[in-house]
Amino acid sequence: MAGKYPLREQRKAQTREKLMRSAAQLFASKGYEATTLEEVADGAGLHVQTLYRHFPNKQDLATAGDQALLDRFRAAILDAERGNTTFEFWRGWVEQAAVWVMRDGGTNYRRYLRSSAGLPAIAVRLRAIQDEYEDLLTASLAREFAPCRDRVSPARLVAGMLLAGNSYVLRCYAREKIDLVKEVVAVTRSVEMMFAHLVIDAQSQRAG
Repeated sequence: MAGKYPLREQRKAQTREKLMRSAAQLFASKGYEATTLEEVADGAGLHVQTLYRHFPNKQDLATAGDQALLDRFRAAILDAERGNTTFEFWRGWVEQAAVWVMRDGGTNYRRYLRSSAGLPAIAVRLRAIQDEYEDLLTASLAREFAPCRDRVSPARLVAGMLLAGNSYVLRCYAREKIDLVKEVVAVTRSVEMMFAHLVIDAQSQRAG
């Protein structure tokens, strides 16, 4: 019985991936509002009831990729064996993410950004995901910066800048042809150059 459990989980993951891929293609071609869950299930070769077992509504399905990426980010940034600074970690993370979405030329991702813009149901979910990114980044930066008792700490401000810079580049990418990988790395480096001294100060303080 125990030996079957990993296989069952693998099949569940494969089913979710099929549904997410079908949804992404339909959202990109037809638009979010015009796409039905029945069409998504058909596109994945599954019954719509199978879809509901994995995604209770269209909003969850539309943001499933963003949520999965956040889950991986959380596990990676909280890894006790991570040896790089938060700036280095974030720069590597956004670069890898940009490379991944550009694997097909980036067309599908650009369509996703355009189709999801201005949709309140999706915007609320994405805002919650963005907030968790900010909380995770803030906590990681706070461990490297000098202690601060202000309600809005430098770590919180820097985390907000990192995310805002990344979001700005994505909005630009949705509208025009830019080198997404180059730009997400560049904006991260800009924030790092402005605030890396906080990490150095914190390290010096611990050494003293």
